[in-house]
Amino acid sequence: MKTIIMVWFTLISVVFAGLVIAQDVPKEQPGTGMLTIRVGGFSNDRGTARIGLYSSNEDFKNKKTGKAVQLTAAPIKNKKAEWVIGDLPFGVYAVKVFHDENDSGKLETNMFGVPKEKYGFSNNARATFGPPDFEKARFILDKMSMTISITVE
Repeated sequence: MKTIIMVWFTLISVVFAGLVIAQDVPKEQPGTGMLTIRVGGFSNDRGTARIGLYSSNEDFKNKKTGKAVQLTAAPIKNKKAEWVIGDLPFGVYAVKVFHDENDSGKLETNMFGVPKEKYGFSNNARATFGPPDFEKARFILDKMSMTISITVE
């Protein structure tokens, strides 16, 4: 009888200790990945590729108040540009890019607001007036490494 009580006491102690230790284990954190953005279709190697990464429709659509998750000015070589972003939290994103041929820092447009410089979006999404909806350009980063390709037109 004493042996049975000792076995039950030991079993209960082990279970209790396991519960206490389990509480100290940190919760699983959201993952991060590496995103490679490859852009082609440039007419020449002059200037830079201005690339913006966005995580919401509001920021993607609004060029005056929108905030990019990250921005870069990537060099153009052999009519192509590439940007690699590491430690990017898993999530939903969209990309805008334009060929800043004169390095002015902004997309040049004519008097009607039509772009004079080539531009593009993730998923090669297109729209007739203004940028496409975020939904058309969005993609999900949910793995350790991902590459997207964009062609500017």
